[in-house]
Amino acid sequence: MLRPETTALAAVIVLFIIFSILSPGLFPAKETYISVMSVAAELGILSIGVTLLMIGGYFDLSVGAVLGLTSYIVVVLMRDFGMPPIVAAPAAVAAGAVLGTINGAIVVRFRIHSFVVTLGTMLIWRGVLIALTGGFPMTVAIAPAFKAIMAGPLLDGFRMSMLWFFVIAAFGTFLLVRTRFGNWIQARGQNEQAARNLGVPVDRTTVVLFALTSAIAAVVGVIQVARFSSVDALRGEGMELQAVAVTVIGGTLLSGGYGSVIGTVLGAITFGMIQVGLVLAGAPGHFFRTLTGLIVVGAVILNTDVARRMTRSRPLRGFHRSSEAADAAIAATAPLSTEQKPEENRAKHGMSRPEDREKARS
Repeated sequence: MLRPETTALAAVIVLFIIFSILSPGLFPAKETYISVMSVAAELGILSIGVTLLMIGGYFDLSVGAVLGLTSYIVVVLMRDFGMPPIVAAPAAVAAGAVLGTINGAIVVRFRIHSFVVTLGTMLIWRGVLIALTGGFPMTVAIAPAFKAIMAGPLLDGFRMSMLWFFVIAAFGTFLLVRTRFGNWIQARGQNEQAARNLGVPVDRTTVVLFALTSAIAAVVGVIQVARFSSVDALRGEGMELQAVAVTVIGGTLLSGGYGSVIGTVLGAITFGMIQVGLVLAGAPGHFFRTLTGLIVVGAVILNTDVARRMTRSRPLRGFHRSSEAADAAIAATAPLSTEQKPEENRAKHGMSRPEDREKARS
């Protein structure tokens, strides 16, 4: 079976070859790689939270609005309340977790599809942000140390956002593959009722997942405030769909239960390569959306094929038995299970034989 990240890895390789041919003197260069990672880092961080949620079988269309609203919280806390960034940033992340908890609680309490719930909260949070900002940008003075830590230069032209991207990706990978909570996420995504029967706290896992996804979106909001020293009413708009596209390109199934954070990292890099490579190749602007859409459709087709393969039952490794042998074993045991001890079965279920009922009437 293909690994979840196979699609994204293939896309990275193919796009690198294509853009290197189209722009041989521009694309395979350090400056291009810096630009690609600048695009991929912030979107990739947002997509990691979406990936964990989609593996759990849910969608969150409100992450872009959460990003914008938590960016506003950072700006207001630092500008109007005089809080230092070391206090304002965690407060904004905590606020993002609260917004995610609201999403999860609604999904769990009312059993409404997460797509509908988060579509509604996306509109709510975006409307709140527009009302609070009045539709105008808000600026704030950022301490140089905070800007350097969150979005400053890292090494040889690369930015700190790339480091945060890889750190959060490592955290997401560890959480998914090395912890009990990661097992719960995958179990819920594969079969919710089976997970409940196995003792998985599905409702609690759901709420924590939504809170974690929105908290990660808030981290991106903090990074963008440090980078731009401002927030506006449209901050993060449209990024929720881009995050879903990156997640799908990374190999996560739309139905849940299968995916990887590493694949999402490669999907974000793919997204950055498309955006930067088309500019260097001199392609029209609309080609970016077209090529991204083609890759997403291709990834969905491949992922759907993987899902079909997963639904096919397979014997355990090292255990071989033909279907004929299995059928023979079932047929051999069936008469015993239905005919043994008929008297005990009748007594157990309060039943009696016809001749016994005749004797009782006489």
